[in-house]
Amino acid sequence: MFSGGGKINVDYGWELTVFKQIREFSDGITFFEEKLNWDKYHGDHSPKLEAHLILFNFTIIEFNVYYLHHRD
Repeated sequence: MFSGGGKINVDYGWELTVFKQIREFSDGITFFEEKLNWDKYHGDHSPKLEAHLILFNFTIIEFNVYYLHHRD
């Protein structure tokens, strides 16, 4: 498993997680789940880009780029 992140600039950050088990098979199985979202709304930690792929209870890749600051 790899998990890390950092700042792109003063306003945006990124996070990456690769091959992480999200739960035990005895708890249930997520066979396949995907999420690809580009949220342009100017809200709390937005705009943001999210990509997440889960196969058989493992996050294969999760990548986020997001606005670092809070907004009302």
